[in-house]
Amino acid sequence: MCLSSNIKAIVFDLDGVVLDSMPSHVAAWQEVLAEAGIRVDSRFLYLHEGNLDWPSLREAMAPGFREPTPDFFDRLLSGQREIFNRRFASNVTVFPQAESLLDNIREAGFDLALVTSSSRQVMNSDLTDWLEGYFRIMVTGDSVQKHKPHPEPYLTAVEALGIDPAEAVAVENAPVGIQSAKTAGLTCFALATTLAPDDLIAADRIFPNHGAMSEYLLPRIGHHY
Repeated sequence: MCLSSNIKAIVFDLDGVVLDSMPSHVAAWQEVLAEAGIRVDSRFLYLHEGNLDWPSLREAMAPGFREPTPDFFDRLLSGQREIFNRRFASNVTVFPQAESLLDNIREAGFDLALVTSSSRQVMNSDLTDWLEGYFRIMVTGDSVQKHKPHPEPYLTAVEALGIDPAEAVAVENAPVGIQSAKTAGLTCFALATTLAPDDLIAADRIFPNHGAMSEYLLPRIGHHY
């Protein structure tokens, strides 16, 4: 597809797109699930990034697992966050090429927004300050009623930016994020940072890394001043 000349903003997912954080999130999930007697492979967790809930997890579990109490998944989620913050959060870094890409987009005069399923409570203050230095709009999981793959997160972002969905490009790395962006009416680029290109085929374009996306995107958006 050709990139529209009307693009005014680039909207980024966080984990696996701006932050090299997904291996840490997956490790935390596998630990808390193992403690509950549940074993799922890492690919399942990567595929369900941003939308891991009890119905999807139940499908991946071995037959015969007893039906848990209603608050079981909430306790798993709370445990995953605790393990992540205690043991893995210090391993999270910004993708080096992501930072340079953000710099170039901002210098070209385009708006930047962030749409993530993560809640603000899993972000440390230093990270939040860094993100707010780049992104004028930040839509987190605790600021919307419906999460990816529902379009609400991206619709919330473009409304806050004051633009039409067709005037924005989303950058995602997982199927539910791509579905959310596309259903909201955005063009969607996918980065194969955590999954293979075959898992990302619903995106408009797929890139192996930030550098390849930068080489494609920056000459086409030019300067917006």
